Amino acid sequence: MFEQDESMLRFGVTPVENLFIQEYLPAARGDYVKVYLYALYTSAHPKKELSAAEIAQELGMPQSDVEGALRYWERRHLLVRLTDNPPAYQMKSPAQLLLSGEAGMEADSAFVAFSEDIYALFGDRRKVRPSEIAQAYEWVQDLGLRQETVLMLLSHCLSTRGAQFSFKLAEPEAVRMREANVVTAEDAEAFFAHSKKVQDGARAVLRRLGKRRQPSQDEMDLYRKWTQEWRYEPDAILEACAETTKGEPTFAYLDGILNGIRARAERGEAPRSAQQLRQQMSADQEKRASVRAFAAELGLRGAPDTLNATYTRLCGEYEPGLVLLAAHQAHAAGRGLDAVEPYLAALRRRGVTTREQALTFIAETDAANRTLYAVFAACGLNGKPTNADRTLYKKWRGWGFGEELLLLAAEQSRGADNKLPYMDKVLEAWHEAGVTAPEQVSARQAAHARGRAAAPAAQRPARQVSAQQYTQREYTDEELNRQTLELLEEASQRDER
Repeated sequence: MFEQDESMLRFGVTPVENLFIQEYLPAARGDYVKVYLYALYTSAHPKKELSAAEIAQELGMPQSDVEGALRYWERRHLLVRLTDNPPAYQMKSPAQLLLSGEAGMEADSAFVAFSEDIYALFGDRRKVRPSEIAQAYEWVQDLGLRQETVLMLLSHCLSTRGAQFSFKLAEPEAVRMREANVVTAEDAEAFFAHSKKVQDGARAVLRRLGKRRQPSQDEMDLYRKWTQEWRYEPDAILEACAETTKGEPTFAYLDGILNGIRARAERGEAPRSAQQLRQQMSADQEKRASVRAFAAELGLRGAPDTLNATYTRLCGEYEPGLVLLAAHQAHAAGRGLDAVEPYLAALRRRGVTTREQALTFIAETDAANRTLYAVFAACGLNGKPTNADRTLYKKWRGWGFGEELLLLAAEQSRGADNKLPYMDKVLEAWHEAGVTAPEQVSARQAAHARGRAAAPAAQRPARQVSAQQYTQREYTDEELNRQTLELLEEASQRDER
């Protein structure tokens, strides 16, 4: 029949009994008090089906904390659950509970026994607040741990963290106990033995990093991940600490180092021991040095990640020394990274698969180019040697002709239309006649001249000029290297056709 105006709800008063402030407030967590005051407010202005999720949204709290607060006030008997689905509560007056003899925690005999055990555990080493006892009891109520197991957890924290440890920071350990299905005292002992190894290991890492303090919970979580998930041995973790000198020596930096070592390990099998880790780091250093050398051969400063990936891929297909040589040749020819792989592919098509074979091939090609350019000058041919020209040169060298004889043959082909085919015929005739020295060529020319002495002067050939009288161009190593790359590209294009 009657309802309050909205302004009365906003500007009205919600009474809080002094007895609540005196007896209940000191022992309660701050968030639990927030939930109680909101429940007191809404009890005077009831809403239908107000859920824990809605309360959490109104108060800006996690729903789990709201649910924990409701259970807490149930234990303190200020709330009485009427229904479970949806949950509904009736609020009790602290004064009424005092008059009826039901006030305080004393009505919960299990909690009272638990509190006495905690007080006995800490003794005079520390004054434990009621709110801390209530928080520890939440691990029993919410996580389903046994009271004796929680007491063992608190005892473990006393021995490893000191008497003034934070109950809030001990809560993640309680959660891990629940996840590990710790039930019996034997389970708890095994769990704490491992937990102590984690703490001792994390402390050893801190000392190795030059820090004299106790490890934080986050640091111990990282150490637990390194040893349990990534399966590093403790000595391997300490070995990796040496890498932190390149930056700020922190657990986070060390975490990145260990993760990087795992990622770079071949076949996905990360090192476990200190010896394996040293071997892996040594291999990583060698690889970084090789990538830097690869960048230097390309004329680059630094080695970006993309270059690292390209170098790694190429080394998976070709000998690393050959990859570096290809980078050098590409740069010498005025090209970049895009020329390296075609160069390697062309070498492979020619049967060149090692650095030594490539060096021999390049030396032979350079020697052929130098001689062929001199031959071109002697016979009056323009342009640059082709792969076909070098094939002819290889045949001539196979017949035993040196550069001097080749130049003499080139001189004789100067007046021909097809100079190199003509020169090939001249050399073939010399080969069949057993010519091996310039003197033999001179003797053949003299004999030929005597045989034609009676011929009219107008029919006599013009006096031939020695090949040494022609200006021969000098070619730089850079030009010859460029020619090496071009000949490979030429061979590649011919193969594609």
